[in-house]
Amino acid sequence: MKSNIQLKNDALEALGKDKWGISIGGFLIYIIITQAIGLIPFIGAIAGFILTGPFVVGLYFFFLKVSRGDHVEIEDLFVAFKNRNQFLAALVAFLLIIAIIFPTIVISIVIWIFLIIGKESIEKIVDTISQWSDITNPFGGFNFQSDIPLYEPDTMAMASADLNWFVIISGFVLIVLLPITYIGLGISQTFFTIANDENISGLDAFKESWRLMKNKKLKLFLLELSFIGWIILSVLTLFIGFIFLSPYIYTTYAKFFDNLNESS
Repeated sequence: MKSNIQLKNDALEALGKDKWGISIGGFLIYIIITQAIGLIPFIGAIAGFILTGPFVVGLYFFFLKVSRGDHVEIEDLFVAFKNRNQFLAALVAFLLIIAIIFPTIVISIVIWIFLIIGKESIEKIVDTISQWSDITNPFGGFNFQSDIPLYEPDTMAMASADLNWFVIISGFVLIVLLPITYIGLGISQTFFTIANDENISGLDAFKESWRLMKNKKLKLFLLELSFIGWIILSVLTLFIGFIFLSPYIYTTYAKFFDNLNESS
């Protein structure tokens, strides 16, 4: 595969061929429409849930054409709404992503809380169970707090504040961010795949993304990190910089997708 620097240079070259104007316009229209839908009371949440996938496919299709030097039009943003199979594939893919990412986030956070910062929470739970046990069993019997060594207060008290913060942050990175990032990178090409093949199903696009990203997750991760400086500058401009940065990022990702397919 091409180096990340080369991919970014190729993206700038593609945008430089009279594509900056329509790329910025297309991105702004996408943002305005998707945000406007979300502002509609009640209906907006349902519509957003159904339409997010198709809109993302349209955005990716738009920037695939930009990156390839093809003639691009604003109506390309709505390509998934013109093809029933592509619309359904985008919807199914979005639901699959939610079904995997959301439980992963919840499970990871729960594990992190109980393993890293859960001492006080566990103590409260154990105390509550013990109190409930005393109420429901007035003749004594089993005591959860004294009979089950779920935690060791003396051992926990020995840890310094600095060590605790280090453990908390390290645990969050390893237990929460790492699995979410790994899965996110693996399925990152799903919508690009649907945009590139109007006949593929959502499930097959999901599987194809995972196949394409085998041994390529670190490369994409480093490519994403390479935009950190530009993202910080864009934030400092009160987010105005994102108007110019976003087309650059999406075109680079489109170049990455094409190069990924070529190399596989």
